[in-house]
Amino acid sequence: MRTLAALVIVIAHAAAAEPPALRAELVAEGFDAPVFALPAPGGALLVGDQTGLVHRIGPDGARSAEPFLDLRDRLSPILPAFDERGLWSLALHPDFPEDARVFVTYAAARRPDSPWTGSTAHTWRLSEFAATPERADAASERPLIEIDWINRKHNGGGLAFGPGGLLFVGIGDGGGVHGVPEVWSPPKTEGESPLASLTPEDPFRLPAEFHHHDGWAQDLSRLHGKILRIDVDAPPAPGLPYAIPAGNPFTGEPGARPEIWALGFRNPFRIAADPESGALFVNGVAETLWETIYRVGAPGNYGWAVKEGTHCFDRSRVFDPPKDCPERDARGAPYLDPVVEYANWAAALPMSRTGAEPRGSANVGGLVYRGAAIPALQGRLVFGDFSRTIMEPSGLVYAADPQADGLWPMEPLLELDQRLHSLGLDAEGEILLLTTAQGIPTGESGKVWRLVPE
Repeated sequence: MRTLAALVIVIAHAAAAEPPALRAELVAEGFDAPVFALPAPGGALLVGDQTGLVHRIGPDGARSAEPFLDLRDRLSPILPAFDERGLWSLALHPDFPEDARVFVTYAAARRPDSPWTGSTAHTWRLSEFAATPERADAASERPLIEIDWINRKHNGGGLAFGPGGLLFVGIGDGGGVHGVPEVWSPPKTEGESPLASLTPEDPFRLPAEFHHHDGWAQDLSRLHGKILRIDVDAPPAPGLPYAIPAGNPFTGEPGARPEIWALGFRNPFRIAADPESGALFVNGVAETLWETIYRVGAPGNYGWAVKEGTHCFDRSRVFDPPKDCPERDARGAPYLDPVVEYANWAAALPMSRTGAEPRGSANVGGLVYRGAAIPALQGRLVFGDFSRTIMEPSGLVYAADPQADGLWPMEPLLELDQRLHSLGLDAEGEILLLTTAQGIPTGESGKVWRLVPE
């Protein structure tokens, strides 16, 4: 692990240097909506399509004739428009292929006894599969976690093996605020507030009776809105299909789930474990205004939905939130701030009171660069945003410089003519960019690119 003095040297060097000239080099194409890419044995890549296929891409860029894993018949139906359901993440066991298991999160079909009956209700699922380097056995599926889910949004689904070979799992807050029934008709009076044109499912006009969904991320009896830490190698704990690692902070606390490692997350879609520091980097897609990335180096409460990033949050006044809010939770733990924060497109709306300059539309995660091809990025956090503007494909790649305290300074590295869905790594630790033209899980415009020097 770097000493503080060494870290200061790295930061000073990065701050003084010109941003590196970079470009995106095509690796593979023809996907629906690629959402993850990771190295596999033999120099291959595993690329996951939101629509349920995991493809094996050889070192020559050719796709294997048979998919590594096919879960299409188990997914909840996906809308041919914006939809957050589908396949989310895959993690190889740290000793793979000697330990021949992979772990996958995805939106499975709704269980018959689910309390949620809407058209977008589904089952949030983490499963284990037996696998070889060439293919996972779909018939070997062993579900580890299943949660009845109310709506297509805020699923999370990030996966990463971290220190000690333990599995970290990101679970979203449930998206209940986005799945309410149509309980009012938007006013159509001339000169009405811009909020009047929003749809009933939009949280900006949410009736107070539905605000309680925001509390799930702070509720220790629920897995919603949490980062879990589980042991998939030790003998399972009573009543669970996995072990609870020693040191999990809520083990033995009445009413609390022992799997919970950290709480207060809205939609932890991506988790990246930095092998050098051991820290996790978890993305925070904004509810309204503030895109974030959290450095999760230890257990803690990361604020949602009391805070959105470093800012107070109030569901009844999302565009003009209060200046003051609690600094600690009910247990006395401080709310922890992100290391990256920037305003999104909503900051420019007429009803916004932030005055901040928009720098994207949705954070898609980031990772600390440890590759060799781009020395100027060594030790920096490289992360992406879906699109500079919602209406045109304009994905963004940024870098942030680590700081001892406060928000990390960020700078733009590259703008794409595609929408950016996620970042990944190849076998050499080089950064992969996963894009589509449409930004939705349909068609075959999905591509995988490698970030390389110009």
